[in-house]
Amino acid sequence: MSNLEKRQYEQEFLLNGEALSDKEKILLRFPERLKTLEDAAEIREILLSLDFVRCEGGPVLMGQENGLLCSIEGQRRNETPQREFEIPPFYISKYTVTNAEYELHDPKHSRTNTSKGDRTPATCMTYGRAVGFALWLNEQTGLAFGLPTEPQFMAAVAPYGWLFPHKPDGNPDRHVQNNYKAFVGAYPEGEIGAAMDVDDPRVPENYLGLKHASGNVSVFTFGHYLTPGHWGAASDGSYVVVVGGNFRLCPYGTRSITRGIIDVTGIFDTVGIRLVHPDPEYLLHLKA
Repeated sequence: MSNLEKRQYEQEFLLNGEALSDKEKILLRFPERLKTLEDAAEIREILLSLDFVRCEGGPVLMGQENGLLCSIEGQRRNETPQREFEIPPFYISKYTVTNAEYELHDPKHSRTNTSKGDRTPATCMTYGRAVGFALWLNEQTGLAFGLPTEPQFMAAVAPYGWLFPHKPDGNPDRHVQNNYKAFVGAYPEGEIGAAMDVDDPRVPENYLGLKHASGNVSVFTFGHYLTPGHWGAASDGSYVVVVGGNFRLCPYGTRSITRGIIDVTGIFDTVGIRLVHPDPEYLLHLKA
């Protein structure tokens, strides 16, 4: 296969480590309560009780050889070239974080008309606040929740070789995931799109058991990246990559997988949080 790059998951963190903030580095710490196999078994049961599912890890194929057509860029290069990563097993939440859950950490969080229910996704927070939520949760539990890396999210929504996250082959089905105008009757009056409940029964689970795997809201990935400066500025700031479809994107735009960049200080009603946790048995193996 041409233009295929093979990299190791752990090596990526080492290469990008200097770009991580102090708070991001804390998210990579070993969970405080994990010391024995018995602890690992207990953590596994806690994760399952919180509606996390295990992803086996292994090889992940990201991107495409040719970018999607774009009237400005001609062809989008954010997916190219095709490349391969090897990732360890991990757990990922079946659901994105809800307003009710997020507001236990941030009671002043403002809900929007496009996501105003207790069971709709928490949106309109910066990347830093998303990291802060995971840190707060770890302080409460002694665990090691975090945000998914791009390869982790890919493994959870589109197994090796899938062109779209909806199904193994063929074009995505319309009106299955909450993409652009997919569930018009479910949206508030005056809105052409809005987030649905994270466990809405009209949306099927994906192959791993995730709800809204390629719709509803996009999610933050772990890590931020610096940009070069223009017009004499030292830098144009930092950005974070968000992934997955949302209620404003066409299902054909979720080709494995939609990647978007937003400023680290930006807030959007189409971006939320889906948590991950490292596999505790795997962590013990690394520590041994």
